[in-house]
Parts: sequence; C-alpha cells; structure tokens
Amino acid sequence: MVRHDGVTKSEIFYYAINLLPAPMWAAWIGAPKSAAARYFASALWPWAILSVIYVVLIFLAMFVFTGPQEADIFSLHGLMLIFTNPVTMLAGWQHYLCFDAFVARWMVNDAPDAGYKLSPVLLLTLFFGPCGMLLYLALRPVLRRA
Repeated sequence: MVRHDGVTKSEIFYYAINLLPAPMWAAWIGAPKSAAARYFASALWPWAILSVIYVVLIFLAMFVFTGPQEADIFSLHGLMLIFTNPVTMLAGWQHYLCFDAFVARWMVNDAPDAGYKLSPVLLLTLFFGPCGMLLYLALRPVLRRA
C-alpha cells in the first residue's frame, strides 16, 4: 500500500523498528560506562519487545501475506521468492535487529570493563553481526582483562 507521497506503510514500519534498538547501541558504543549502557546490558524487556514484533511479523508473513506458491526454504530460488514479500523481509530484518543486539548485550556483559575498547567491535557487530562476533571472540581474552 502506497501513501500519496510514495512512502509505503512497510517503509514506515521499517524505520520504526530500526529506532527500537538504537538507544542501546548508542549507549554501548558511545557511552559504554554510562548508567544507560549498564541498564540496557542488564534489561531483558528490549528483547521481549523485539521478539514479539518478530513473532507478529512472521505470523503475518506465513498466514496473511503469503508469497508465491513456489517459495520455500529448501532452495536459493525459493528463499529469494520468500523475501520478495515486504512483510517477510521485515520479519527477516527484525530477526537481525534482535539477534545482533542480543550478541552485543552478551559482549558488553562478558567484558564489562572493556569500555571504549569494545566500541569498534560493537560497531562491526551492528553493521556486520557475525564479523563483529568473530572479532570479539578473537579479542575476548584481551577485552575481558581490560
């Protein structure tokens, strides 16, 4: 569905879900020793919210806004067809938002005294999830001693 200015409802929802984890990332990367960073590292409610949004989106994608009949997860072509649906794409993106932030939370809790030394790793995790996690695993002994 397209609004009069060309922005779809899906795009508006995309912008909204991107805003949800932003304060956590900002605190962990920009102010790692702050009360906000410590709060987000210990809180579980953000992941409850991110997970509920994912569950709703995946339900809608599977039962309401279904894609082409030949869409499936057993071939690359079938998987690509699944993600032609905006709701399914939003569900996939929500999956990334939730899990990348949860991995970052683990890093912050695993190396609580690393401070700004952890910021580049978190930034890499924000943009390229598994790459940041791999770098963290390589640097973990050093970051945990910080």
